[in-house]
Amino acid sequence: MKCLKCGNSNPENAAYCQNCNAYLAEPPGMEYLDAFKALILGLFLTGIFYLVFPMPVVRNEYLLQLFSGRISETIFALILWSLFLILFKWRQYRQQHHAYAAFRNQLLHDSLSKGIYVKNVDERILEISQFMQEQKVKKFQDSVIFRRVRRTLRHLKAIPKKEEITSILNYQAEIDHNRMQSGYTLLNVFIWAIPILGFIGTVFGIGQSIGEFSDFIRSTDGTDLNAQMRSALGGVTSGLSVAFSTTFIALVGVVPVMMLSSSLRKREEDLLLSVEEYCLEDLLPNLHVRPGDEVLEDAVSSHLEQMAEFSENWRRQVSPLLDSVQKHSKSLSAQVSGLQPLIQKFSESLFEVKDGIRLRNQGKSENSAETNPEKEIPETEISSPNTQSSK
Repeated sequence: MKCLKCGNSNPENAAYCQNCNAYLAEPPGMEYLDAFKALILGLFLTGIFYLVFPMPVVRNEYLLQLFSGRISETIFALILWSLFLILFKWRQYRQQHHAYAAFRNQLLHDSLSKGIYVKNVDERILEISQFMQEQKVKKFQDSVIFRRVRRTLRHLKAIPKKEEITSILNYQAEIDHNRMQSGYTLLNVFIWAIPILGFIGTVFGIGQSIGEFSDFIRSTDGTDLNAQMRSALGGVTSGLSVAFSTTFIALVGVVPVMMLSSSLRKREEDLLLSVEEYCLEDLLPNLHVRPGDEVLEDAVSSHLEQMAEFSENWRRQVSPLLDSVQKHSKSLSAQVSGLQPLIQKFSESLFEVKDGIRLRNQGKSENSAETNPEKEIPETEISSPNTQSSK
């Protein structure tokens, strides 16, 4: 395969250029090249068919009328062009399916299951390329599954985040689906154009027949009218037969084109879905973004599980004790609520006794003061012995 960067010729199964280490891929515009090849083959076979067809070997007048005319030739060439396009697309699909089957091989699956780390991304891509060479997969560089796996690993090395990798996978899946749909644009045009050309040929043939009949009516001289009328009607009916034959060829020829195209499109869509499932089931779980963080997360998750198990066991052991405490607390609250009136009465009686004793003591003190008035000496008359001697 020729390198698009430096132009060096490399082996067909090489993934990288041996001169500049650039990624090898087919040049853009290969679909247009296939369309041009299909056109050349369609025109070539159409020419061979119309060279052999008028030979005396074919003596059926209906077949001669069926394929006669420029519009019928054009319809026949378009049908052949469409069939060769489908043939080339079928060959590409077989290559894509072969690459997908190689990725599903048990040896490669076991190798990728060991883990894909950021530090050995290039080694993994080289390992996959060598495996595809061993399986003799042609042009695996442009296969959908190899291109998606390679871009995923490249982004893993550049942006080691699984969220980004998932978004990249979704974006790549959308790109591949749009590329597949765009590959059927020319076929869709042919499926639409072939019946239209058949109707155009029919309308053209009817108009030509009616014009010939009108010319006959204008040019008739009245002598031997029956013979002239018969010859004119024969020309009109033969023209109508050729006119409707174009629609018949178009409708009959477009049926296999539609069936083969729809079947091939369905197969390619199923292959894209299988590639997406492979990336989500076998590729993405084996990507190790940060091995140290993953080990730490595993250890933390195991400790959290142990703590959760311990807390669950502790709850199971303590729950009966809590239930008994709750029952005793309810009975204790009921007993306290029953004793509350007695405590209130007892406290009221205590306060009444205390008030009675206080009033009794106060009455005794007043009575003692009235019976012994001399004992009450005013403070102004009390003086020390020193003050009296001085006087």
